[in-house]
Amino acid sequence: MSANATNLSTESIHGPRLVVGHLVVAIYGIVVLALVVHFVFYLRYALTAVQYPFELDYGEGIIWQQAMLIPSERMYGAITRFPFIVFHYPPLYHLAVRAVAALGTDALVAGRGISLLCTLLTGGVVAALSYDVGGRHSGRATGLIGSAVAGLTVFCYWPVVAWSPMMRVDMLAIMLSFFGVWLAVRSVRHPWLLYLAVLSFVLAVYTKQTAISAPLAVMLVSLVADRRRTLQAYGLGLLLGLTGLLVMTWMTDGGFVRHILFYNLNRFSLRAAVSSILEEWPQTFFLVAALGGLAAGWRGLAGRLGCKNPALFAQYLKQNPAARPMAMLTLYLIFATGMLATLGKSGAVLNYLIEWMCLWSVLIGVLVTSTLGPICAEAGEAGTTTVTGTRLLSASIVPIALLAQIYIMPTARDYHGGDTERTRQLAALTARIRDAGRPVLSDDMVLLMKAGKQMPWEPAIFAELANTGRWDQRLILDKISNLSFAFIVTHGHAGERTYDERFTPGVDQAIQRAYPRTEELGDLTLHLPPV
Repeated sequence: MSANATNLSTESIHGPRLVVGHLVVAIYGIVVLALVVHFVFYLRYALTAVQYPFELDYGEGIIWQQAMLIPSERMYGAITRFPFIVFHYPPLYHLAVRAVAALGTDALVAGRGISLLCTLLTGGVVAALSYDVGGRHSGRATGLIGSAVAGLTVFCYWPVVAWSPMMRVDMLAIMLSFFGVWLAVRSVRHPWLLYLAVLSFVLAVYTKQTAISAPLAVMLVSLVADRRRTLQAYGLGLLLGLTGLLVMTWMTDGGFVRHILFYNLNRFSLRAAVSSILEEWPQTFFLVAALGGLAAGWRGLAGRLGCKNPALFAQYLKQNPAARPMAMLTLYLIFATGMLATLGKSGAVLNYLIEWMCLWSVLIGVLVTSTLGPICAEAGEAGTTTVTGTRLLSASIVPIALLAQIYIMPTARDYHGGDTERTRQLAALTARIRDAGRPVLSDDMVLLMKAGKQMPWEPAIFAELANTGRWDQRLILDKISNLSFAFIVTHGHAGERTYDERFTPGVDQAIQRAYPRTEELGDLTLHLPPV
């Protein structure tokens, strides 16, 4: 065959492959653009929600109250002493709120701003983690596309959209957990970073006591790879954690442990846990893509490093540092999946899904890199015999499905922020609470805090404690019966789920007897004493 014929044959194969590669890259470019647009809309919503002056979530008011009491002699105190307060979490987030508020920022805005900032940082860490795990072996451009998809999909999950602008502890704990995992992944090349990773894990646990999935995953893999260094790092972390525990326990006469552990042992329903997970079915493809990324990541490592025998997996990890990040992510996903059982706790809501879903994003980035990398590599090769049409079809399934998934996901939560009439009513109610000569009992606790009133009692947690026999509700029944409150504010009425979860039948009967008059104010009911 002549030289000209050979060149023509090579170009006839190379040209279509180049077109296929460009088409697939273009499709992923559209995916990234769609994610950027989604993120812009989400960020606009989140920034607006952060500045909303009233309640976004039931738990915001109690977190605000706790932040104002940490540190003080009342933190993690006796729950038989009025006002009746359970401190649900360790103090790190509350201290952060106090620090930001001390700069002159409204405490509610400070708390929400911290949560939103941590969400944005989580997206950045997820992108970096995805790049370190899957992108370094696939070319810079491919790795950047995968990491962009990973980081931006974080803001597509409904629990993240709904929860990120709230004054709650979760986003700080999740950010610290992912930051620790990222440091641990990078410690494969820079071993001293493992110490910083463990420190980040300790801070995460002191933000939310259930933030244990990430440190467990990293510890197990690191023990196999470098037992001595891991024992040193985790020994230091254990020392710091136990020191904090002892100090907090001493400062609170044992109240710290009682509050964050024993008072949070709620009733459990497996059916409720399963139901909460199934409610997130619209995000199924994200989960499927994450599992695909898990498989693709291990398949790529097996091909590149030659792991054939699972029985020798520990030795494989020790000899092949490139496999350790994937092992950490796999165990992290397993442990985070196991933690979904906590959705069965009485009062558990969608925030329990956030860490699990953010892990999906890391693996989705790995999937994108794994599918896009070979296509781009083959686009520049001549003389191969892959069927370009089949390759284009298979490579396009993931980005097209991602586009469809992104399109159906909401970018905002309706919190009635644009309802000026409701805002006016809540402002008037806040003034009414402020002017009341006695305490006011309200399960919209943000109203109390804005009015400068101390929160006397958090209905939901004490209903749980009363139902399980861990608190004598006569303490609050006597207060209600003696008209110790100027009036009482509730969401809804007896027979409605929200009301019944927060007020036991005994408390409800006491309210009806002592505060027989009612006044409706939007979704709130004011219970007033006799004339």
